[in-house]
Amino acid sequence: MDLVRAFTYFQEDENWTNKIPVTVVIGIIPIVNLAVFGWALDLIRNMLDGVPNPTPDWNDIGTQFVDRWVRGLILAIVGFIYFLPMLIVAGIVNGVFLSIALGSRGGFGVVSLAGLCITVISLIYFAIVWLPLSIAIMRYARTRDFNNFLQIARNFKLAMDNLNTMVMLAVLIFIVGLIVGLLGNIPCIGFLISLLAAPFTAIVEGHLIGQAAIEIAAKTRGSGTA
Repeated sequence: MDLVRAFTYFQEDENWTNKIPVTVVIGIIPIVNLAVFGWALDLIRNMLDGVPNPTPDWNDIGTQFVDRWVRGLILAIVGFIYFLPMLIVAGIVNGVFLSIALGSRGGFGVVSLAGLCITVISLIYFAIVWLPLSIAIMRYARTRDFNNFLQIARNFKLAMDNLNTMVMLAVLIFIVGLIVGLLGNIPCIGFLISLLAAPFTAIVEGHLIGQAAIEIAAKTRGSGTA
């Protein structure tokens, strides 16, 4: 997988100056920016289909926007459902420790322990759920079949069969997030960078996911499995 290419691929498209600015503008508007996630799904699909310049266009912005916004909304809802158990458990743990803290003298220590427990639980749950969810996103990008999100066991097995690729994808996405976070702290321009964070990450991380999807698809075809 190529991190640098994820930052530069769109410049190979002679029409990128029309495609990327529209994507960025849509991406900075709350709620409306769900369409950018749908745009990223089209990017992944184009990559899997071997399109030379996979950057999606906005030639028919009315129809394309609605279609991409709906699929972006589906991703948001699915992500919420996947991570809802973690939110519930974290809320219960926090409530239990808060009750203990209110009834004891070492309240600060109890609250700190609660924070640590919630962090550990969240990280473990995120790591487990992220694997099948990422595979589901790759498959949904290609087929647009919602059932891909329901095939958790199959997605998890596919992720484990391609664990090296998935770990590399996670590392690269973490690096992108770190870069965006650091740039967001730059005086004067940090606010602008933070504003552009959503469309920027969709443009870069979408390509990284596409790269991973291509690697997994090639390995799957080579092994004769589906």
